[in-house]
Amino acid sequence: MARWAEEELNGINLGDRRRDKRAIALLDTLSARPTASIPGACSDWSETMAAYRFFGNDDITWEAILTPHWSCSRRRIAQHKVVLMLQDTTELDFNGQSISGLGPLSYE
Repeated sequence: MARWAEEELNGINLGDRRRDKRAIALLDTLSARPTASIPGACSDWSETMAAYRFFGNDDITWEAILTPHWSCSRRRIAQHKVVLMLQDTTELDFNGQSISGLGPLSYE
């Protein structure tokens, strides 16, 4: 398990130590292949099903997962005088051009 995933989710509390460990393992697994689907990122079917069970658990909230990440981010930010928090929501429109392999934008 990647050390950074443990540090990033340090203090996570999903109500059960096994859930906390699963969250860290999932962060490690999914971050290794960020563009892959869950089955594509997981090493086998049992790991894939464990991920789906984790994400389907109504007792686990996105806020509980992100809270330790937010804390780590605040600590990292506090170490710098200036921090740029850039966001790019640009979409490139290649409609009408003969370029293969490109998918649709948020509209057809």
